[in-house]
Amino acid sequence: MNATLHRKLKLIQHHLTVQQTDLQQHLMKILEDGNRQSKDVQPQVVYKQLNVLIITPYMDRELSSIAVHVEQSLRHLVKSIHEIKVIQPLGAYLNTFQTDLIIVLGGEEALPEESIEALRISPIKKAIWLSDQSSVKDLGSVMTIFDYVFTQDPANITFYQRMGDALCYEVPFPPNPNVFYPQTARKQDESDVYIIGDAQPGSCLFAFANHVLLSGKKVRVEGEGWKQYGAFIPVQADEKREWLYNGTKIVIQDNSSIRSMMEVAACGTFQLNSSSSSAGLDTDVFISYDSLEQLVEKFDYYWNQVDQRRLAASRAMTYVKYNHSYLQKSLQLLDRIFR
Repeated sequence: MNATLHRKLKLIQHHLTVQQTDLQQHLMKILEDGNRQSKDVQPQVVYKQLNVLIITPYMDRELSSIAVHVEQSLRHLVKSIHEIKVIQPLGAYLNTFQTDLIIVLGGEEALPEESIEALRISPIKKAIWLSDQSSVKDLGSVMTIFDYVFTQDPANITFYQRMGDALCYEVPFPPNPNVFYPQTARKQDESDVYIIGDAQPGSCLFAFANHVLLSGKKVRVEGEGWKQYGAFIPVQADEKREWLYNGTKIVIQDNSSIRSMMEVAACGTFQLNSSSSSAGLDTDVFISYDSLEQLVEKFDYYWNQVDQRRLAASRAMTYVKYNHSYLQKSLQLLDRIFR
């Protein structure tokens, strides 16, 4: 009996030894895989440890206002923010403060040669958030010094990529909350319909301009090709868009920028947008059309259903407020650079 018991104990001991060896090998493999992954995967940057320098416009009032909102938003996301004007020498700052990221805002006001050279030789990550007010060609001399380029218009991305090795993304400025918000319009700014887009033969807007649904309505138009429609009121360049958006009942846009759509939404005004314009936005929130028949059908419906029109406008306004704020866009900027 003792011999039998001894053999069983030896067998159990052997199995335990084999299992222990297998377990050790398995643990070693896990550790090796973990070490290999840690070498392959770059550690994530903690935004709250970043020191950011913003170079802001000196003369442009609108961009200066945008710069204030960007700076305030970034203060919630990073460790520290330092702001200098475009006319201030950059080299002296870089020699004084520890900086992890440089953001040039606007791009319309030329950087001094001293600052351009300082940026060129600096190893710090550099980004420019363009307003796209200047011609693309005017930016060629400085575009090569940036690692990241952010534009308002996706159509410009190809041109910017040709100018250098920077990574280019579309990140439009959010609506200025101090300008674009629901307010009572002045009498002279009121209209029934505000059309934004070119009246090109064969387009939906061109065909819709002659539709009976617009008969007897006060229509403002912004774009090319509208001179033949004498009854429509052309929008002048110096007119305040925030007043016109608040003063109309329906805005119709075709091939407009996302920024324009967001500014209309921020005013709490109902809008119909072509499907091509709505790319990048929540199409469940923004009412779109992709044919003349759809434009006619949806315009007729929302013109007569005032409550539905207001509900759709409120949904779009809420969506823009919480999903396209300066805080959200600033975070998107950091994610594009560090993620």
